[in-house]
Amino acid sequence: MVQDVSRWGAMLADSAQTAPLLAATYGPDEANWPERLALWQAAATRWQEAFGSGEVLLTRAPARISFNPHSDHQGAHVLYGCHQREMVVAAGWREDSLVQVVYGDPQYASTQSFDLAAEPDLDRAAWEAGWLRYIDAPAVRQSVLELEDTTTNGAARTSSLRYVKAALLRLAHAYPGRLRGLNLALVGDIPTGAGMSSSSAIVVAVALAALALAEIEVSRRPLVAMLGEAEWHVGTRGGAGDHAAMLLGRLGQLTNIAFDPPVTVRDVRRATWPDGYRLWLANSGVRAEKSGRAKRLFNRGVFAYKFAARELAEHLRPEERALISGQRLADFTTERFPLPRLYELLLSVDSDFPAEQLRAKYGAEFDQAAASFFDLSQPDGLPDSLPLRGAAIYGLARADRGLVQDQLLASGTPAAMAEFGRLLSVAHDGDRVTTWLENGAFTAYYGNHTAASDESLAALREQAEVNPGDSAVALRSQPGVYTASIPELDHLVDVARRHDRVLGAGLMGAGGGGVVQVVGDDMVDAEALIADLTRVVPTTTVEEWRSAAGAGLIG
Repeated sequence: MVQDVSRWGAMLADSAQTAPLLAATYGPDEANWPERLALWQAAATRWQEAFGSGEVLLTRAPARISFNPHSDHQGAHVLYGCHQREMVVAAGWREDSLVQVVYGDPQYASTQSFDLAAEPDLDRAAWEAGWLRYIDAPAVRQSVLELEDTTTNGAARTSSLRYVKAALLRLAHAYPGRLRGLNLALVGDIPTGAGMSSSSAIVVAVALAALALAEIEVSRRPLVAMLGEAEWHVGTRGGAGDHAAMLLGRLGQLTNIAFDPPVTVRDVRRATWPDGYRLWLANSGVRAEKSGRAKRLFNRGVFAYKFAARELAEHLRPEERALISGQRLADFTTERFPLPRLYELLLSVDSDFPAEQLRAKYGAEFDQAAASFFDLSQPDGLPDSLPLRGAAIYGLARADRGLVQDQLLASGTPAAMAEFGRLLSVAHDGDRVTTWLENGAFTAYYGNHTAASDESLAALREQAEVNPGDSAVALRSQPGVYTASIPELDHLVDVARRHDRVLGAGLMGAGGGGVVQVVGDDMVDAEALIADLTRVVPTTTVEEWRSAAGAGLIG
């Protein structure tokens, strides 16, 4: 709905008009409606304060929760939900090609802008050669680096403009001549750097606004792929899972989504959260931003995945090659290979592969990937080595968990939910870097490395021959090695798991900070749980998951 900004104020103040919208977006429980409505009103008000009069529309994109991170770009099913925090965008056309952005958050620079028509001139030949060529062009990558925040706190932050640019430039590339300048107000309450995908929410909400104003119709699944590619503009090389969670999510449901890597939606399955069980989101307060070292760590994992899949494929027998459809870890499942054979293949992958050896082996393929994933102009741009075996185990285990998580929720029995929680905890052990003792001391954690050793894998292979149905032998029970956690997240997980009736806990999102999810039944002493979590990591805040509708226009 496009209307004068002053009319938005009157409409949003009219409960007869807003009540049906709020119920359709957040459900019939009215307790949270005032908080949500205030955010919609704040976006319209902020736009009017900055730009005066004009016709605008409002869009929203919710925070997402995720139970199987780091695996969407490997073809695994990932279970997502939408949470009642969101990014709200008020948007109106300009007559020129300037994009002006203001924020509700005072941490950000008061007004940021760029010329949409001039951005392709950073490398016009690359722009005309294709989106991937453009975003890898040195001048473009330098312009993105200049917007990265040099500190995680303080005023005049600029990093969010990268995501506005990503969305609008990808659309401009796909639909030449259809977009022009925009005035945008961004107001949200998704905590940044928390693993709830505040950045992708900007991409989605801004893209929906631009498409609606330009009267461009795109179905949701192709849009997921386009926006996954859009976010590569900021320098990460993940999949499109966050965008899919927001665009394909539904109120009251979780969505189990699988991709043909990296960004094409292949399958969507839906499940509901069973009665009698609760999910808490414990935000550590430690930001996990995809810039600088954190971006390098994120890309290191995805890069290791890529060559772990190559190594597994290289050791296939000739008759097995038809069993995989591409270079993705989710192809290596017990639906295609006997479990003992999968452990045998994992044994064939080196635990720690020096980067220079990998370059010597794969040549131009390695160099091209390295240039896309890392800033090779920096002395430490390329990691010295890659944990290929640990990444392979982690990816295969993630894929195996993704096949059953929605089925466990659909069953909803005590045994099924106990298994759901156990798998959440096992997955965290693949990311774990420390173990916390009850006296508050901690030690470095190497259990996932030990579980990836020759001896451990050989034992699993032998056990799988004898008793493949043993849950301890299943791929989904193996942690792998991804090490994306930090001590604070490990501490929250360990403390949560000591509480009666808590079934499991683990990090959410890309790691490096952010949120820990805690699953338990209705008998959990929530007050004691929250008190313990906020005591051991004082910056922590805890809230219960509240479902929301997927992204869309307001009104």
